[in-house]
Amino acid sequence: MSQQQRPENPAKTFLKRYRAMMARRESLQRAIDEAYDRATSITAKPKEINVSGGGGAGDRMAEDVVRAIDSTEQLKAVAAQIDRSLAEILAAIEAVQDETQKAVLTMRYIEGAGWEEIAGRLHYEISNTYIIHGRGLWAVRRHLGI
Repeated sequence: MSQQQRPENPAKTFLKRYRAMMARRESLQRAIDEAYDRATSITAKPKEINVSGGGGAGDRMAEDVVRAIDSTEQLKAVAAQIDRSLAEILAAIEAVQDETQKAVLTMRYIEGAGWEEIAGRLHYEISNTYIIHGRGLWAVRRHLGI
């Protein structure tokens, strides 16, 4: 006899995105830093001299700088979109009225703390922590209108 699995609470799904988005944001920031480093560390390369008068290569340094700037701008646009999504998650937690519920949600979804750690830090039993967490999720769900 198989049990039918319930779908995950949409508020929980919404909050769980935070840590993955933060990891992606940090990855994008590293890529932005690398592109900036490439753009600022490019040195001039002597152009080949063609005696025959054939068309020479374009300015490779300028092309490299433009590519680095373009990729940096694209990365920054994606990072800004992630920042807005992260802010929405933080605002949803902040909309919760109960401070203990906010603390549990923050520790669980922003910090990634385990249940034992959360219960210990708040000086609650784990079962009480689960209840507080569930109530916090319902408050987030009401805030999101889902």
